[in-house]
Amino acid sequence: MSRQARSEERKRQLVVAAEECIAELGLSALTIREIASRAGLSPGSVLYHYPETDDLVYDVHRALVNRYVDHRMQALSRVVDPAQRLIRAFESGLPSHPEDQVCGMLYELHGLAARSKQHAALMTSLWDREIMLYESIIDSGLAARQFRADSSARSVAEALLAMEDGLGLHIVSRNGSISVRDALKILVNAASAWLKTDLSKHL
Repeated sequence: MSRQARSEERKRQLVVAAEECIAELGLSALTIREIASRAGLSPGSVLYHYPETDDLVYDVHRALVNRYVDHRMQALSRVVDPAQRLIRAFESGLPSHPEDQVCGMLYELHGLAARSKQHAALMTSLWDREIMLYESIIDSGLAARQFRADSSARSVAEALLAMEDGLGLHIVSRNGSISVRDALKILVNAASAWLKTDLSKHL
């Protein structure tokens, strides 16, 4: 294994260790010593690969964003019908339960965007990728005359994604008045109204 390959593998180990720490203890508990312990390395090794902890946190955030998007794409990969694809998109976008680690960490790390251009750019990229996903589904439904809309596909996509993000935050925040099933129904009802169809029959 080349020196560069070993370095990349070591960075991958550190990202995994940092992710485990954030998942279990929260971002505020992330320390060089804790990361080193979980990775089975010395604190000096952590600092060698990541002199700035912020860079390691960014790599964790980026890895989680990519995993989340890949999960959504995989969930939709074998679904053709636009209505069923839209339902599957909702299901893959919402947290699976209040303890959903990926979604919980994403919401926590998204908060860094207020003070970091890097994290803000990552959030922008995630938003744009998800909008493209929703817009493509809606466009296909409009083309098939399965959906009808007074607004553009992009406008509907933006509204649905904003709702999904807000509902997801309530779920991981353990709002006792909103279950995952409740959130799904809210999205289905809103999409049904905006796209002039009955998506509930596909649940």
